[in-house]
Amino acid sequence: MSDHETNQNVPELAKLFEIFGAAECSWLSTVRPDNRAHLVPVWHVFFNENIYIVISSKSVKYRNIQSNNYVSMALPDPTNVLIIEGIATPALDMRKSLRPLFLSKYDWDIANTSQYDFIIEISPVKVLSWGSHGVGRWRLA
Repeated sequence: MSDHETNQNVPELAKLFEIFGAAECSWLSTVRPDNRAHLVPVWHVFFNENIYIVISSKSVKYRNIQSNNYVSMALPDPTNVLIIEGIATPALDMRKSLRPLFLSKYDWDIANTSQYDFIIEISPVKVLSWGSHGVGRWRLA
């Protein structure tokens, strides 16, 4: 597996982010305060070089991110792997911008849900791929 240090939007990364953004769902891995892993499927959108998820402020993943904001995300295909590691931060001001993306992708109006009240922005710092997505490892930060 090649290891690329980059801060540039190389064509391989652009394609991988396009694949990730179009995927129906992904798996989000967070770490509990007692260092146990927590893994859940999530809906996501890719916008302005970041991944966005909408979660409940009462969820385990919310509490985990408050304690440790390093996360990993992966597509559910174990043969054609695409993993993105990143840093999760609150992005409550993005609801209006993200609303049409979630409506288009999932037919989900994130403006009309009280249960899912928190938006998380995940800034990619590392991307790994193999299988039909190509083989590579990129460090972005």
